[in-house]
Amino acid sequence: MSMKKVFVALFVFGLLISPAFGDAQQSRQGIHEPGTGLEDPALKEAGQGTGQGLQSQNDMSISRRSRVANSVQEMEKIATRNQGVGSQIRVIAQNQNRIQEEAENALQTAQNRGRFSRFLIGPNYGQLKTVEDRLENHNQNLAELKELKNQIQVSEDASLLDQQITIMEEIKTELEKAVSEDQRGFSLFGWLNRLLAR
Repeated sequence: MSMKKVFVALFVFGLLISPAFGDAQQSRQGIHEPGTGLEDPALKEAGQGTGQGLQSQNDMSISRRSRVANSVQEMEKIATRNQGVGSQIRVIAQNQNRIQEEAENALQTAQNRGRFSRFLIGPNYGQLKTVEDRLENHNQNLAELKELKNQIQVSEDASLLDQQITIMEEIKTELEKAVSEDQRGFSLFGWLNRLLAR
């Protein structure tokens, strides 16, 4: 058997088993505290950092979801008080809630990829692409809200809507940063994974 065939066989085998290693590693992370039972202090610290990173990502996701939910409630109130453009604001607010939920779920799936899978095939570009698509929807909603803000007669409501737009823009920036951070790092076949995810 030629070296080329051996390499292709190993590559295919690695692609087939990497999800199993990733799932096994994720389930172990859920059962044990990071760093438990490790004798080497450097390894223990590395394990703890990983657990804290995942916890921090989860906290940030919960915070973003909460801020979006609160912002959507405010937009619903503005919509109720402004009958002319209210129905459009309400639809955008409901869409924003759905878009945020889909983006957060995709980002969480991407961030939960195991270390071995990440090293072998890179980040979960398919899920990160979903987040980027939702961010594009997010931009469209913000552009529409900015137009509708100019049609609101009551200045207090226009100012309130402007505040909600600012909150949404901050959340969009946080998501973009999270996607960018998740794409960093070295992987053996990440380039192939990226091509397949397009």
